[in-house]
Amino acid sequence: MNALETSEINQQLTHLSQVFSDILAERGLLESKLFPVNEYICVSFYQTYEHLFDVMTQVWKKITPEVLAKKSKTLLSEIQALSITYLWLYYGLARMGVIFNKCNSDPSKEPTERQEQWKWMLEQWYRLGTNYFNTGKPTVASSGGVNLALRNDSISWLKDHLEPVSEEQVRKIRRQIGAVDLYAFMDECEARAKIIDHGPYPVGHNEVLIISEYTHLHDGKEALWLPWSDTESKLPSASLGIAMTMRDCTTFFNDVGTATVQPGDYSKLVTNACAYTKHGSKIVALGLDELSAFAEAADAAQTELYLKFAEWDKKTLMIAGAEAYWRCYARYTNQVGITSKIDWKISQAVIDEHVPFFMDNDADPAFMRFGRFDDEMEADPTLYLLPE
Repeated sequence: MNALETSEINQQLTHLSQVFSDILAERGLLESKLFPVNEYICVSFYQTYEHLFDVMTQVWKKITPEVLAKKSKTLLSEIQALSITYLWLYYGLARMGVIFNKCNSDPSKEPTERQEQWKWMLEQWYRLGTNYFNTGKPTVASSGGVNLALRNDSISWLKDHLEPVSEEQVRKIRRQIGAVDLYAFMDECEARAKIIDHGPYPVGHNEVLIISEYTHLHDGKEALWLPWSDTESKLPSASLGIAMTMRDCTTFFNDVGTATVQPGDYSKLVTNACAYTKHGSKIVALGLDELSAFAEAADAAQTELYLKFAEWDKKTLMIAGAEAYWRCYARYTNQVGITSKIDWKISQAVIDEHVPFFMDNDADPAFMRFGRFDDEMEADPTLYLLPE
Protein backbone atom coordinates (compact mmCIF):
# COMPACT_ATOMS: atom_id res chain seq x y z
CA MET A 1 0.00 0.00 0.00
CA ASN A 2 1.27 3.48 -0.85
CA ALA A 3 1.77 5.95 1.98
CA LEU A 4 -1.23 8.13 2.69
CA GLU A 5 -1.03 11.78 1.73
CA THR A 6 -1.28 14.28 4.56
CA SER A 7 -4.70 15.33 3.26
CA GLU A 8 -5.87 11.70 3.51
CA ILE A 9 -4.49 11.44 7.03
CA ASN A 10 -6.39 14.60 7.93
CA GLN A 11 -9.60 13.15 6.52
CA GLN A 12 -9.15 10.23 8.90
CA LEU A 13 -8.33 12.54 11.83
CA THR A 14 -11.55 14.44 11.13
CA HIS A 15 -13.44 11.14 11.12
CA LEU A 16 -11.73 9.90 14.29
CA SER A 17 -12.49 13.16 16.06
CA GLN A 18 -16.17 12.54 15.36
CA VAL A 19 -15.88 8.90 16.44
CA PHE A 20 -14.45 10.00 19.76
CA SER A 21 -17.03 12.75 20.20
CA ASP A 22 -19.80 10.21 19.68
CA ILE A 23 -18.25 7.80 22.19
CA LEU A 24 -17.87 10.62 24.70
CA ALA A 25 -21.49 11.66 24.17
CA GLU A 26 -22.54 8.09 24.98
CA ARG A 27 -20.39 7.71 28.07
CA GLY A 28 -19.30 11.13 29.30
CA LEU A 29 -16.10 11.66 31.25
CA LEU A 30 -15.53 8.67 33.47
CA GLU A 31 -15.99 8.89 37.21
CA SER A 32 -15.53 6.32 39.95
CA LYS A 33 -15.70 6.25 43.72
CA LEU A 34 -12.64 3.99 43.75
CA PHE A 35 -10.29 4.97 40.91
CA PRO A 36 -9.31 8.45 39.72
CA VAL A 37 -10.26 7.32 36.22
CA ASN A 38 -10.04 10.58 34.29
CA GLU A 39 -6.70 11.34 35.91
CA TYR A 40 -5.09 7.98 35.19
CA ILE A 41 -6.38 8.03 31.62
CA CYS A 42 -4.55 11.32 31.09
CA VAL A 43 -1.32 9.97 32.57
CA SER A 44 -1.53 6.88 30.37
CA PHE A 45 -2.08 9.03 27.27
CA TYR A 46 1.19 10.87 27.90
CA GLN A 47 2.98 7.55 28.48
CA THR A 48 1.67 6.48 25.09
CA TYR A 49 2.82 9.73 23.46
CA GLU A 50 6.35 9.20 24.73
CA HIS A 51 6.74 5.48 24.11
CA LEU A 52 4.20 4.02 21.65
CA PHE A 53 6.12 4.87 18.49
CA ASP A 54 9.08 2.81 19.67
CA VAL A 55 6.87 -0.15 20.62
CA MET A 56 4.88 -0.18 17.40
CA THR A 57 8.03 0.24 15.31
CA GLN A 58 9.22 -3.04 16.79
CA VAL A 59 5.85 -4.70 16.14
CA TRP A 60 5.52 -3.58 12.52
CA LYS A 61 9.08 -4.68 11.75
CA LYS A 62 8.01 -8.24 12.51
CA ILE A 63 4.53 -8.38 10.96
CA THR A 64 2.62 -6.26 8.47
CA PRO A 65 -0.76 -4.78 9.34
CA GLU A 66 -2.31 -6.83 6.54
CA VAL A 67 -0.96 -10.13 7.88
CA LEU A 68 -1.93 -9.26 11.46
CA ALA A 69 -5.45 -8.33 10.30
CA LYS A 70 -5.89 -11.66 8.54
CA LYS A 71 -4.50 -13.57 11.53
CA SER A 72 -6.88 -11.77 13.91
CA LYS A 73 -10.20 -12.50 12.18
CA THR A 74 -10.79 -15.38 14.59
CA LEU A 75 -12.61 -16.11 17.83
CA LEU A 76 -10.97 -14.81 21.02
CA SER A 77 -8.36 -12.73 19.20
CA GLU A 78 -6.50 -10.07 21.17
CA ILE A 79 -6.55 -7.80 18.13
CA GLN A 80 -10.09 -6.59 17.50
CA ALA A 81 -12.12 -3.39 17.31
CA LEU A 82 -11.14 -2.12 20.75
CA SER A 83 -7.42 -2.87 20.49
CA ILE A 84 -7.39 -1.34 16.99
CA THR A 85 -8.95 1.79 18.50
CA TYR A 86 -6.05 1.95 20.99
CA LEU A 87 -3.71 2.74 18.10
CA TRP A 88 -5.22 6.16 17.43
CA LEU A 89 -7.16 7.11 20.54
CA TYR A 90 -4.57 7.22 23.31
CA TYR A 91 -1.78 8.82 21.30
CA GLY A 92 -4.20 11.17 19.56
CA LEU A 93 -5.55 12.55 22.83
CA ALA A 94 -2.06 12.97 24.28
CA ARG A 95 -0.97 14.80 21.13
CA MET A 96 -4.02 17.02 21.54
CA GLY A 97 -2.87 17.78 25.09
CA VAL A 98 0.69 18.54 24.04
CA ILE A 99 -0.38 20.89 21.23
CA PHE A 100 -2.98 22.60 23.42
CA ASN A 101 -0.76 22.99 26.49
CA LYS A 102 2.70 23.46 24.99
CA CYS A 103 2.18 24.71 21.43
CA ASN A 104 -0.54 27.31 22.04
CA SER A 105 -3.01 25.17 20.05
CA ASP A 106 -0.87 25.50 16.93
CA PRO A 107 -0.15 22.08 15.33
CA SER A 108 2.58 23.61 13.17
CA LYS A 109 4.63 24.11 16.33
CA GLU A 110 4.71 20.37 16.96
CA PRO A 111 8.20 19.08 16.03
CA THR A 112 8.34 17.78 12.45
CA GLU A 113 9.71 14.46 13.67
CA ARG A 114 6.63 14.00 15.85
CA GLN A 115 4.34 14.85 12.94
CA GLU A 116 6.02 12.23 10.77
CA GLN A 117 5.80 9.61 13.51
CA TRP A 118 2.08 10.27 13.96
CA LYS A 119 1.46 10.11 10.24
CA TRP A 120 3.32 6.79 10.02
CA MET A 121 1.41 5.29 12.97
CA LEU A 122 -1.90 6.35 11.45
CA GLU A 123 -0.93 4.75 8.14
CA GLN A 124 -0.30 1.43 9.90
CA TRP A 125 -3.57 1.74 11.84
CA TYR A 126 -5.47 2.42 8.61
CA ARG A 127 -3.94 -0.61 6.89
CA LEU A 128 -4.82 -2.80 9.88
CA GLY A 129 -8.38 -1.55 10.22
CA THR A 130 -9.33 -1.66 6.56
CA ASN A 131 -8.04 -5.23 6.30
CA TYR A 132 -9.56 -6.39 9.59
CA PHE A 133 -13.16 -5.24 9.21
CA ASN A 134 -15.21 -7.14 6.62
CA THR A 135 -16.58 -3.81 5.37
CA GLY A 136 -13.13 -2.65 4.23
CA LYS A 137 -13.58 0.46 6.40
CA PRO A 138 -11.11 1.47 9.15
CA THR A 139 -13.61 1.80 12.02
CA VAL A 140 -16.84 0.37 13.36
CA ALA A 141 -18.40 3.82 12.98
CA SER A 142 -17.50 4.08 9.29
CA SER A 143 -18.89 0.54 8.88
CA GLY A 144 -22.33 1.75 9.93
CA GLY A 145 -22.22 0.71 13.59
CA VAL A 146 -21.49 -2.97 12.93
CA ASN A 147 -18.45 -4.87 14.18
CA LEU A 148 -18.06 -7.56 11.53
CA ALA A 149 -14.62 -9.07 11.11
CA LEU A 150 -14.74 -12.80 11.83
CA ARG A 151 -14.03 -15.28 9.04
CA ASN A 152 -16.78 -17.56 7.79
CA ASP A 153 -15.17 -20.60 9.43
CA SER A 154 -15.46 -18.94 12.86
CA ILE A 155 -19.12 -18.10 12.30
CA SER A 156 -19.77 -21.64 11.05
CA TRP A 157 -18.11 -23.06 14.17
CA LEU A 158 -20.43 -21.01 16.37
CA LYS A 159 -23.52 -22.01 14.42
CA ASP A 160 -22.55 -25.68 14.79
CA HIS A 161 -22.33 -25.34 18.58
CA LEU A 162 -25.44 -23.25 19.27
CA GLU A 163 -28.17 -24.91 21.31
CA PRO A 164 -31.75 -23.83 22.03
CA VAL A 165 -32.26 -21.94 25.29
CA SER A 166 -35.27 -20.85 27.29
CA GLU A 167 -35.88 -17.35 28.59
CA GLU A 168 -35.08 -18.57 32.11
CA GLN A 169 -31.75 -20.01 30.91
CA VAL A 170 -30.88 -16.77 29.17
CA ARG A 171 -31.54 -14.70 32.27
CA LYS A 172 -29.26 -17.04 34.24
CA ILE A 173 -26.54 -16.80 31.57
CA ARG A 174 -26.76 -13.01 31.57
CA ARG A 175 -26.34 -12.91 35.36
CA GLN A 176 -23.33 -15.21 35.14
CA ILE A 177 -21.73 -13.19 32.37
CA GLY A 178 -22.48 -10.04 34.33
CA ALA A 179 -20.26 -11.38 37.12
CA VAL A 180 -17.42 -11.96 34.65
CA ASP A 181 -17.99 -8.47 33.25
CA LEU A 182 -17.62 -6.85 36.67
CA TYR A 183 -14.50 -8.84 37.53
CA ALA A 184 -12.86 -8.12 34.15
CA PHE A 185 -13.74 -4.43 34.55
CA MET A 186 -12.23 -4.27 38.04
CA ASP A 187 -9.01 -6.07 37.09
CA GLU A 188 -8.38 -3.42 34.42
CA CYS A 189 -8.87 -0.63 37.00
CA GLU A 190 -12.45 -0.05 35.89
CA ALA A 191 -11.90 -0.26 32.16
CA ARG A 192 -13.35 -2.60 29.51
CA ALA A 193 -10.02 -3.67 28.00
CA LYS A 194 -10.71 -7.41 28.45
CA ILE A 195 -14.18 -7.25 26.88
CA ILE A 196 -15.26 -7.10 23.22
CA ASP A 197 -18.63 -7.51 21.50
CA HIS A 198 -18.92 -8.66 17.87
CA GLY A 199 -21.80 -8.62 15.41
CA PRO A 200 -24.51 -8.57 14.31
CA TYR A 201 -24.07 -11.53 11.96
CA PRO A 202 -27.29 -12.41 10.08
CA VAL A 203 -28.34 -16.01 10.69
CA GLY A 204 -31.95 -16.04 9.53
CA HIS A 205 -35.03 -13.94 8.93
CA ASN A 206 -34.99 -11.13 11.53
CA GLU A 207 -32.38 -13.08 13.51
CA VAL A 208 -28.77 -12.13 14.26
CA LEU A 209 -25.75 -13.58 16.04
CA ILE A 210 -24.17 -11.44 18.80
CA ILE A 211 -20.88 -12.43 20.43
CA SER A 212 -19.20 -11.30 23.67
CA GLU A 213 -15.61 -12.30 24.41
CA TYR A 214 -13.25 -12.00 27.39
CA THR A 215 -9.48 -12.47 27.38
CA HIS A 216 -6.70 -12.39 29.99
CA LEU A 217 -8.90 -13.59 32.82
CA HIS A 218 -6.79 -14.85 35.72
CA ASP A 219 -6.74 -18.66 35.65
CA GLY A 220 -3.41 -19.23 37.40
CA LYS A 221 -1.94 -20.72 34.22
CA GLU A 222 -1.63 -17.85 31.77
CA ALA A 223 1.21 -15.43 32.48
CA LEU A 224 0.09 -12.77 34.96
CA TRP A 225 -1.52 -9.92 33.03
CA LEU A 226 -1.17 -7.11 35.58
CA PRO A 227 0.81 -7.10 38.84
CA TRP A 228 -2.35 -7.19 40.97
CA SER A 229 -4.19 -9.81 38.87
CA ASP A 230 -2.92 -12.72 40.99
CA THR A 231 -6.04 -13.33 43.07
CA GLU A 232 -6.54 -16.46 45.15
CA SER A 233 -9.74 -17.08 43.23
CA LYS A 234 -8.96 -18.32 39.73
CA LEU A 235 -11.31 -18.57 36.78
CA PRO A 236 -11.64 -21.89 34.94
CA SER A 237 -9.81 -20.51 31.89
CA ALA A 238 -8.15 -17.30 30.75
CA SER A 239 -10.63 -16.69 27.94
CA LEU A 240 -14.37 -17.00 27.50
CA GLY A 241 -16.78 -16.42 24.66
CA ILE A 242 -20.57 -16.33 24.60
CA ALA A 243 -22.61 -16.29 21.40
CA MET A 244 -26.37 -15.80 21.20
CA THR A 245 -28.84 -15.62 18.37
CA MET A 246 -31.61 -13.03 18.81
CA ARG A 247 -34.72 -12.26 16.83
CA ASP A 248 -36.60 -9.01 16.29
CA CYS A 249 -34.00 -6.75 17.88
CA THR A 250 -31.88 -3.82 16.78
CA THR A 251 -28.19 -3.51 17.59
CA PHE A 252 -25.51 -0.85 17.47
CA PHE A 253 -21.77 -1.34 18.00
CA ASN A 254 -19.11 1.27 18.69
CA ASP A 255 -15.34 1.43 18.34
CA VAL A 256 -14.65 0.64 21.98
CA GLY A 257 -16.20 -2.76 21.46
CA THR A 258 -19.56 -2.26 23.15
CA ALA A 259 -22.89 -3.43 21.75
CA THR A 260 -26.21 -1.80 22.50
CA VAL A 261 -29.23 -4.07 21.99
CA GLN A 262 -32.81 -2.84 21.87
CA PRO A 263 -34.97 -3.76 23.64
CA GLY A 264 -32.59 -3.73 26.61
CA ASP A 265 -34.32 -6.66 28.28
CA TYR A 266 -33.83 -8.96 25.31
CA SER A 267 -33.79 -12.28 27.19
CA LYS A 268 -37.06 -13.46 25.67
CA LEU A 269 -35.72 -12.72 22.17
CA VAL A 270 -32.73 -15.08 22.46
CA THR A 271 -33.24 -18.35 20.61
CA ASN A 272 -29.88 -20.14 20.89
CA ALA A 273 -26.59 -19.82 22.76
CA CYS A 274 -23.17 -21.40 23.13
CA ALA A 275 -20.03 -20.85 25.21
CA TYR A 276 -16.41 -21.50 24.37
CA THR A 277 -12.81 -20.97 25.44
CA LYS A 278 -9.35 -21.37 23.99
CA HIS A 279 -6.85 -24.13 24.75
CA GLY A 280 -3.59 -23.19 23.08
CA SER A 281 -4.61 -22.20 19.58
CA LYS A 282 -7.74 -24.38 19.56
CA ILE A 283 -11.27 -23.12 20.24
CA VAL A 284 -13.07 -25.49 22.60
CA ALA A 285 -16.80 -25.61 23.34
CA LEU A 286 -18.04 -25.25 26.91
CA GLY A 287 -21.30 -26.48 28.34
CA LEU A 288 -23.63 -23.67 29.33
CA ASP A 289 -23.75 -25.25 32.78
CA GLU A 290 -20.02 -24.52 33.12
CA LEU A 291 -20.68 -20.77 33.24
CA SER A 292 -21.65 -20.98 36.91
CA ALA A 293 -18.02 -21.81 37.79
CA PHE A 294 -16.86 -18.71 35.92
CA ALA A 295 -19.40 -16.55 37.76
CA GLU A 296 -18.50 -17.87 41.21
CA ALA A 297 -14.77 -17.42 40.64
CA ALA A 298 -15.30 -13.97 39.13
CA ASP A 299 -17.38 -12.80 42.10
CA ALA A 300 -14.69 -13.92 44.53
CA ALA A 301 -11.85 -12.44 42.47
CA GLN A 302 -13.67 -9.13 42.12
CA THR A 303 -14.08 -8.91 45.91
CA GLU A 304 -10.38 -9.61 46.40
CA LEU A 305 -9.42 -6.91 43.92
CA TYR A 306 -11.79 -4.35 45.42
CA LEU A 307 -10.43 -4.90 48.94
CA LYS A 308 -6.88 -4.61 47.61
CA PHE A 309 -7.56 -1.40 45.69
CA ALA A 310 -9.51 0.15 48.58
CA GLU A 311 -6.30 0.25 50.63
CA TRP A 312 -4.35 2.22 48.00
CA ASP A 313 -3.96 5.99 47.97
CA LYS A 314 -4.82 8.20 44.99
CA LYS A 315 -1.30 8.29 43.56
CA THR A 316 -0.96 4.50 43.67
CA LEU A 317 -4.38 4.05 42.06
CA MET A 318 -3.56 6.63 39.39
CA ILE A 319 -0.29 4.98 38.39
CA ALA A 320 -1.91 1.53 38.44
CA GLY A 321 -4.71 2.66 36.14
CA ALA A 322 -2.23 4.28 33.77
CA GLU A 323 -0.19 1.08 33.76
CA ALA A 324 -3.28 -0.98 32.90
CA TYR A 325 -3.99 1.31 29.94
CA TRP A 326 -0.37 1.22 28.77
CA ARG A 327 -0.41 -2.58 29.03
CA CYS A 328 -3.13 -2.62 26.37
CA TYR A 329 -0.38 -2.56 23.75
CA ALA A 330 0.95 -5.89 25.01
CA ARG A 331 -1.85 -7.33 22.89
CA TYR A 332 0.28 -6.28 19.91
CA THR A 333 3.67 -7.30 21.25
CA ASN A 334 2.17 -10.70 22.13
CA GLN A 335 1.61 -11.27 18.41
CA VAL A 336 5.31 -11.05 17.63
CA GLY A 337 6.86 -12.42 20.83
CA ILE A 338 8.47 -9.25 22.21
CA THR A 339 6.28 -8.51 25.24
CA SER A 340 9.04 -9.38 27.71
CA LYS A 341 11.34 -6.85 26.02
CA ILE A 342 9.05 -3.90 26.74
CA ASP A 343 8.92 -1.92 29.99
CA TRP A 344 5.23 -1.91 30.97
CA LYS A 345 5.71 0.40 33.93
CA ILE A 346 4.90 4.08 33.60
CA SER A 347 8.19 5.87 33.04
CA GLN A 348 9.56 7.98 35.86
CA ALA A 349 9.73 10.98 33.53
CA VAL A 350 5.99 10.74 32.82
CA ILE A 351 5.22 10.27 36.51
CA ASP A 352 7.33 13.26 37.50
CA GLU A 353 5.83 15.55 34.86
CA HIS A 354 2.16 14.60 34.98
CA VAL A 355 1.17 12.85 38.22
CA PRO A 356 1.57 15.95 40.46
CA PHE A 357 -0.75 17.92 38.19
CA PHE A 358 -3.43 15.23 38.19
CA MET A 359 -3.21 14.81 41.94
CA ASP A 360 -4.89 18.24 42.06
CA ASN A 361 -6.82 18.32 38.76
CA ASP A 362 -9.30 15.79 37.45
CA ALA A 363 -8.84 16.43 33.73
CA ASP A 364 -6.33 17.79 31.25
CA PRO A 365 -6.93 21.44 30.24
CA ALA A 366 -7.09 20.27 26.62
CA PHE A 367 -10.30 18.40 27.38
CA MET A 368 -12.16 21.68 27.00
CA ARG A 369 -11.92 20.95 23.25
CA PHE A 370 -14.61 18.30 23.74
CA GLY A 371 -17.25 20.84 24.75
CA ARG A 372 -17.13 23.22 21.81
CA PHE A 373 -19.97 23.95 19.41
CA ASP A 374 -20.33 21.72 16.36
CA ASP A 375 -19.26 24.40 13.91
CA GLU A 376 -16.06 25.00 15.90
CA MET A 377 -15.23 21.29 15.94
CA GLU A 378 -15.96 21.01 12.24
CA ALA A 379 -13.52 23.81 11.46
CA ASP A 380 -10.95 22.56 13.99
CA PRO A 381 -11.38 18.80 14.70
CA THR A 382 -10.74 17.67 18.27
CA LEU A 383 -7.68 15.63 17.26
CA TYR A 384 -5.62 18.38 15.70
CA LEU A 385 -4.97 17.98 11.97
CA LEU A 386 -1.46 17.75 10.58
CA PRO A 387 -0.18 20.89 8.84
CA GLU A 388 -0.49 20.62 5.06
